[in-house]
Amino acid sequence: MGWRGILGFEYGIVQAPLGPDISAPPLVAAVANAGALGLLRAPDWESPDYLRELIKTTRTLTDKPFGVGVVLAFPFEENLNVILEEKVAVLQVYWGDCTRELVNKAHSAGIKVVPQVGNIEGAKQAIEAGADGIIVQGLEAGGHVIGQDGLITLVPRVVDLVGDREIPVIAAGGIVDARGYVAALALGA
Repeated sequence: MGWRGILGFEYGIVQAPLGPDISAPPLVAAVANAGALGLLRAPDWESPDYLRELIKTTRTLTDKPFGVGVVLAFPFEENLNVILEEKVAVLQVYWGDCTRELVNKAHSAGIKVVPQVGNIEGAKQAIEAGADGIIVQGLEAGGHVIGQDGLITLVPRVVDLVGDREIPVIAAGGIVDARGYVAALALGA
């Protein structure tokens, strides 16, 4: 099952949550309006009012689903509460444990959870937690990189681990053109 089966996105492209100043409402809304998944970025500090304003501003620019990325290594509980209250379509998490409790909270609010992983252990944890999709980030990515494996070796291993479960695998890191996109598809993403 692809993204269309989860949320109705037209294209299997995800815009990374690069930071609140980069992945701002205009970019996220433009990506969503184009049929892909746009992700806002929650601040790396507790700032629930600011995050709520980002979400509301994005909603003035699109009626399409979008999500919010949260780095779990930083304070996030108040920001998470805003995400749950605002019922965005997708919660993307990284740099921390994607637990069954976190997934259940999001699912109770009608939100899909898509953790980003940098190794096979993270993928196993995401599957066990009940994640709705898995973003596999290779070492060649920018930003908050945690893994030591390249995308071309990690994606097929995660795809094999997912097996016949209906969990989409999204490739991230170093994909900058159509050739990289096609290569990720060939690897099973």
